[in-house]
Amino acid sequence: MKGVALLKKILFTNWFLAGIPTLIIIIFLHPLSSIFIIMVEPAGKISGQTVYEDMNSEGISEMVYSGKGLPYYYIAVKDNSLHIYDQWNLADSLDPILSDFFIGNYDHDRFKEIYVFTHNKDSLFLNVNEILEPSGTKLERIFITKIGYLKGQVTSVLKPAGFFDENGDGKDELYFSIASAFHSGPRRLYSFDIVNKRLKSSQFSGSISLNPKMADPDGDNRPEIFGLMSASGNYRANVPFSDSSTWFMVFNDQLDFKFPPVEFPGFGNGLEINALNSSTAKGYVVVHWAGGADTTVLKSRIMIYSPEGKLLRYRLLSDLGYTYHVTTFVFNHDQSDRICLVGEKIIVLNDQLEILRTIESPFHSIIAPYQVNINNDGEEELLIYSEDEEKLFIYSEGLQKLAEQKIKTPTSIWKFSHYVSKDHEHKLFFSSGDNGYFLKMHKNSYYYLGYIAYPGIYFLFFFFILLVRRINTWQLVQKESLKRRLVTLQLQGIKAQLDPHFTFNTLNSVASLIYLEDREVAYDYMNKFTQLIRSMLNDAEKIYRSLREELEFVTTYLDLERLRFGEKFKYEIMIGEGVDQNEQVPKLVLHTFAENAIKHGIIPGEEGGILKIIIDKELDYLKLTIEDNGIGRANAEGQSTSTGKGLKLTGEFYDILNQINKKPIRYLITDLYNDAGDPEGTRVEVWVPVNAEQNKNRK
Repeated sequence: MKGVALLKKILFTNWFLAGIPTLIIIIFLHPLSSIFIIMVEPAGKISGQTVYEDMNSEGISEMVYSGKGLPYYYIAVKDNSLHIYDQWNLADSLDPILSDFFIGNYDHDRFKEIYVFTHNKDSLFLNVNEILEPSGTKLERIFITKIGYLKGQVTSVLKPAGFFDENGDGKDELYFSIASAFHSGPRRLYSFDIVNKRLKSSQFSGSISLNPKMADPDGDNRPEIFGLMSASGNYRANVPFSDSSTWFMVFNDQLDFKFPPVEFPGFGNGLEINALNSSTAKGYVVVHWAGGADTTVLKSRIMIYSPEGKLLRYRLLSDLGYTYHVTTFVFNHDQSDRICLVGEKIIVLNDQLEILRTIESPFHSIIAPYQVNINNDGEEELLIYSEDEEKLFIYSEGLQKLAEQKIKTPTSIWKFSHYVSKDHEHKLFFSSGDNGYFLKMHKNSYYYLGYIAYPGIYFLFFFFILLVRRINTWQLVQKESLKRRLVTLQLQGIKAQLDPHFTFNTLNSVASLIYLEDREVAYDYMNKFTQLIRSMLNDAEKIYRSLREELEFVTTYLDLERLRFGEKFKYEIMIGEGVDQNEQVPKLVLHTFAENAIKHGIIPGEEGGILKIIIDKELDYLKLTIEDNGIGRANAEGQSTSTGKGLKLTGEFYDILNQINKKPIRYLITDLYNDAGDPEGTRVEVWVPVNAEQNKNRK
């Protein structure tokens, strides 16, 4: 029993009670602050493609942008203050469906070049301009190949892979891929020797990487080329590596296959290839997703391949909780790569495909994930944007949430470049549709202060509970005080009613009747007196009683007074229509004023008088009127020895009742005068709210 008592004592302490809502809030409340603060600044409308790049190695970004003039397409460069350096007009069409322009530095000098592919119908041309160096490299309309061109529209897509000095002359070659839709070619990888203007390509293939990338998974200091593959089924002829399947294919810098391509049959499927360089494994992370309706093909999975193209291990995506497409990123963490899968949930895996961390997606809609280094600190972040929910979340490579920001962009397709101002302030620039934005992330100096909010929430609940309990205790004390005061007033009222003078006079009257041997009248008198005393004692604990009971009590009292004083006074009781005698009224509401009228108004007069009691219904109130035609209050003051204690107690009684009533009890005493201005009685009006007992807040 002691243990139970101790447990109850603990459970009902303020400290414990405050902990319950605090714990619930901590569990469900989002972090009160972010490690980083994200600021998104609109950069205004942009025409064509816009990027920021340090074109002259001064540590400050220039703005490079494309546009359409008359009659030429052009590429222009502005300095950091947006003053134009130069404009390069192009003889052929610059089609963003075919290719964006991009920046490189094949000769490794101070000045970077702009690379842009243009076309004239189905003829593809390479253009290179070291625009900030007047004597620098400038190539125009270098024919590359024929591209897909159907009904006046380009049907080929060109993507740059990167630069590498393949022939060892100190100058890099440009690597890129061309994939075509609804056309047999070109579907190849290319390298272009800028110095010798020599083009090299991979063998003809029905399938080629859509977004090629260059990396060195085998660690031989020479890059391999690979990327995203798709089984689009656009070219079904009997050609090598048909695009009715996806192919795990990797090329070396000579554009030869590193190992025989691995086929993943199935139309509508996809294959994403990334390099893996961890402490215990080197090679490739390959994610195959089955996007077609054919259920007989290989199930969606993630795989680890060696640099030689040997399958080392795999896991089904369904085992990881994915039911549809995922995007794969590889982050370098502590000199070892980790795999990040982004889809219905976000999972980090090690090179053994073991789950290191899982978090739920912050969105319930289609997302656009990106891997980018926001603040140029050498570490890449994971950006996840929802166009529907208009919000951006940023995570570290270990899936620690860094920041979130409300943002709305025209599309969820973002293109990034880095901006450095002349004050060496770094921002990430990205374009979406025809709008540009600057994104800056810096550490939140007040982040750890956010944790103070948790104990703050706890103490807020603690003091709130303490305050509520104190108020409740005070209210109980006040209620008890009122209750004690009401009881005291009741007892005082009873004492006042049992006036010794009245009692002794009544007993003397009874004794006199007995002496005169008028036994029947004496018995009737004694019976009414007993009835009055019994009623007072029975109702001693009541505050309210029915109007009927109150009328019976006052009638008994008036009958006794008539037996005492004979015909010196009469009384009338009139009840109006619509009055419900079951309505509750304060006890003695009629008796107190009736007794006062008889003792101090009617009896002192030579001729006596009449007492009228009138009960009416007035809106939501019972109106009780007690009226006499006695000597009036002014004359009574000089004749009566009364202290007025009864009326004083009544007023105090009503004042206390009104503190706990929703509707107040009101009373008004009016002195009556005749035409000559002489006192002619007193009228007392009392208004008692209907349903008075229900309107009282009882304990």
